[in-house]
Amino acid sequence: MSGLHTVAKLAGVSKSTVSRVINNEYGVKASTKEKVQKAIVECGYMANQVARDLKSQKTNLIGVIAPRISSNAVSLGLEGMADIFEQAGKHLLLANTLQNNEKEIEYIMRFNQRRVEGILLFATHLDTPLIEAINHSTVPIVLIGQDGSLFNIPSIIHDDIRVGFSAGMRLIEAGAKNIGFIGVHSQDAAVDGARYQGLVQALQHAKQVAPLFHSHGEFTIESGYQQTKKLLMEWPQLDALFCATDRIAIGAMRAITEINKVPGKDIKVLGVGNDELGQVCTPSLSTFNYAFTLSGKKSALMLLDLIENKNAEVSKLVLSFDAIERGSC
Repeated sequence: MSGLHTVAKLAGVSKSTVSRVINNEYGVKASTKEKVQKAIVECGYMANQVARDLKSQKTNLIGVIAPRISSNAVSLGLEGMADIFEQAGKHLLLANTLQNNEKEIEYIMRFNQRRVEGILLFATHLDTPLIEAINHSTVPIVLIGQDGSLFNIPSIIHDDIRVGFSAGMRLIEAGAKNIGFIGVHSQDAAVDGARYQGLVQALQHAKQVAPLFHSHGEFTIESGYQQTKKLLMEWPQLDALFCATDRIAIGAMRAITEINKVPGKDIKVLGVGNDELGQVCTPSLSTFNYAFTLSGKKSALMLLDLIENKNAEVSKLVLSFDAIERGSC
């Protein structure tokens, strides 16, 4: 394999200049850098990344822990953070927990062993074992989706209470009187707890009765379908349904259609997340658009700041949302 000497000779520069180009250091002319990069390709030279890491005490690795890759929030968030980290010369290691809470703790430990420089966690809950694992991490961790600020954990969150309130007001304004809520597991303080809390506040504000029910399901279309099929039998007076996610809402509309009722007319339906599947179902799904790509970018910038400035103040950023009006409400 070619070495620095071969690359330097082919490019007509010194070995120190080649080293500076490889390590992306300042002070090298663009024309010189281009010659060196061309020589590297021609020689098939590969820098010894391990040696460089030992010298700089940096791995340029960032760990990302996600509950499921199929999630719209995760995929768009990854797009946002990848752009920021690429500019910073960092590389992502992605771990998929498959919604297993214990795996989150396991991957935090594994990433620390791999000497990543920081970790981004798409959080679906926040309990004592997870908080302890985060506090014991030797590298900074930023939460996405759950508020860890009370535990001194940097967080990027969405305005879930306000989206629940907005959903309630939209349904009331559409003439709904008997509103139900389908959430997810109760450990999820944001998607399940905060969105339901906002709905309750809206009904109280409008002096309406409390929601007919607060059902707990999974983050899937099938779960939304099965939950709604059962709930329609128990609550035949239901005329509006607020679902914690778009995929739950899409499944719900299928169940409503099966009993010969029309979503959007007989039963209003709202989701959250602006999943592209909601645009192609019938009727198209009314929802709320979350800034998932922006959350990825902001979380990446927050983590980079913590990596460079270990004494940086712990911060929390709350992102807003947009109402999307379509056929279901």
